[in-house]
Amino acid sequence: MFRKLFLGFIMVTLTGCTLMQGKSVVLPTPLPTFTPAFQATPNPNVTQAPPLGGKQNGDLFVWIYSDPNPPIRGENTFETFVTDANGQPIIDAKISFDIDMTNMSHGKNVVEATSTGEGHYKGNVHFLMSGPWRVLVAIERAGQTSTVRFDFNVNFK
Repeated sequence: MFRKLFLGFIMVTLTGCTLMQGKSVVLPTPLPTFTPAFQATPNPNVTQAPPLGGKQNGDLFVWIYSDPNPPIRGENTFETFVTDANGQPIIDAKISFDIDMTNMSHGKNVVEATSTGEGHYKGNVHFLMSGPWRVLVAIERAGQTSTVRFDFNVNFK
């Protein structure tokens, strides 16, 4: 009898342990399954490093790059490449980067990006600390604003 009670107790304990959930982890934005159409002759003003991520939002395709890659605590340069659904670069947009930590807010931190041509826009961002961050890329054109979110980790250095 004691043996059956003991085995029952062990079964209930093990079942309860498997139902417990661990800490929630935010995964970085996955790399895109689509590839931006870079020129056959590399442009020295255009980032050729792998992107932090790429997403489609409506009729826009948006990639985000960091220099250095991966981003580090301190100064970084972010670049975004934006095309329409046909792969044509969006050259008439106003782009901004809104960066913040995902686990503790540091307040609003918006950086205006400048066009470097052919659908590429750059801005300098500063990360106060290492850890999980996100950037909201705001794309304003023709009176409409689209926002694309990318999650990533910032390294200590």
